[in-house]
Amino acid sequence: MSNTEIGIKSYGSYIPSLRLDRRDIIKSVGWANPGQFAHGKGQRAVCDFDEDTITMAVEAARRVISEDGSTHISALVVGSTTLPFADRLNASVISSALGLDDALESFDVTGSQRAGTSALRLASRLAISTSTSDVLCVAVDQRRGKPGSIVELVCGDGAAALTLGQDDVIARILAHQVSTIDFVTHFRRADQRHDYVWEERWVREEGYFKLVEPVLQKLLDEAQVSAGDIDHFILPCPIARVRETISKRMGINPEAVANNFQKSFGETGAAHSLVMLCDVLDKAKPGEKILVTGFGQGCETFLLETTPLLAKKRAKQPVVLNSAESDHIVPYVKYLANNEQITPDFGPRAEADRQTALSAAYRHSKLVNRLVAGECPTCGTVQFPKSTKCVSPNCNHNGPQEEHPLADETATVCSITTDYLGFSRSPPNRYGMIEFTSGARMTVNFACTDQEEPLVGSQVQMTYRLQDVDTLRNYHRYCWKAQPVKTDT
Repeated sequence: MSNTEIGIKSYGSYIPSLRLDRRDIIKSVGWANPGQFAHGKGQRAVCDFDEDTITMAVEAARRVISEDGSTHISALVVGSTTLPFADRLNASVISSALGLDDALESFDVTGSQRAGTSALRLASRLAISTSTSDVLCVAVDQRRGKPGSIVELVCGDGAAALTLGQDDVIARILAHQVSTIDFVTHFRRADQRHDYVWEERWVREEGYFKLVEPVLQKLLDEAQVSAGDIDHFILPCPIARVRETISKRMGINPEAVANNFQKSFGETGAAHSLVMLCDVLDKAKPGEKILVTGFGQGCETFLLETTPLLAKKRAKQPVVLNSAESDHIVPYVKYLANNEQITPDFGPRAEADRQTALSAAYRHSKLVNRLVAGECPTCGTVQFPKSTKCVSPNCNHNGPQEEHPLADETATVCSITTDYLGFSRSPPNRYGMIEFTSGARMTVNFACTDQEEPLVGSQVQMTYRLQDVDTLRNYHRYCWKAQPVKTDT
């Protein structure tokens, strides 16, 4: 690392609120491999039908950049092994939804379960080159396994986001070490959906126990820090007792081993090192040392030290709160359908061609991707969509309007319709009119259709979701939907 002090400035996470009970998996397909019964406890987080790695990355990133903070982001790095596009910059879709500047460096980092820590390394190096702006690092994964497989049982969906910079850091980076070794624990070809997983004992004995410790020891030696000084040890691993064994052999205090959330929402793949880091930052004290490790085709690790600013800049939505959220348990068959493991008969209405006009999508990208309305420069009326004529009856302005983003505003439900006839991958359709705090009105679809219908007059917030998937061309189209604001009861 450079002598320039680089560190984390803000952090946040997003864990979908839907859960899949692992007992349902075992009950349905456990007969095929009785050896998986040991993994049949607890729940795992699952995406709704209109969520994927892009939408989760956007939601995590929205929790770390303020409404005007996007103007201070000079680079975006996204780490994942399950991004939807192989030949389209996924980071560009995310940056568009966040309203980041066009003059932005952006990267997709993939190919290994340590893609999250590799993204953190790239982001930290980019942060060295600028002292006036920050770098946004996002890690996200939605790993899919065959029904009843170890991947399906132990993994969960989720994302974490960090901003890195040189000023006002809450955790400074003290040291970094990495190794690259073609040790195969599992693999997935580019044209396949599911991982092929190798034998657990081999992964534990020859992988974690032999490849992780030398890298960690080299890091501690470089930083001149003893293992006993580590306050928080982060190492994603669903195999029982691996993290505890490594910490014991190295001399790390047992209480330093961080919570891996295996029972509450599962291992979030390439994102899990940073998800666990977010949880540690939720409760760490100033001056504590954090060892963050990612494993996959080698090992990558960081040593961080928290600063007094951490107490003032905690995440608004802690990981523990996210892990406790559970709108409802998803039936296993519906989970399989949402993840295209089975194909239900949705009826003739599902057969419509949903081709996206890419030229029109580009021309209206600000309106669709960032939800940008128009604000009249004369009377201040906000209207959606943006127009050249003010809708206010008391204003005669006819000309260009100023941009007014709506994605971060709350709104009130003016009307709502629940429709069981129109096609939806998760019936019913819900749509209606909402009015933002700025006065703009628009017709929207509502997310979380499995819940009760939101009441007219209730508060909603905007969330980034999949609009639909063009199954003929395999193109994902995104939009903003309204979601009920959760209130403390």
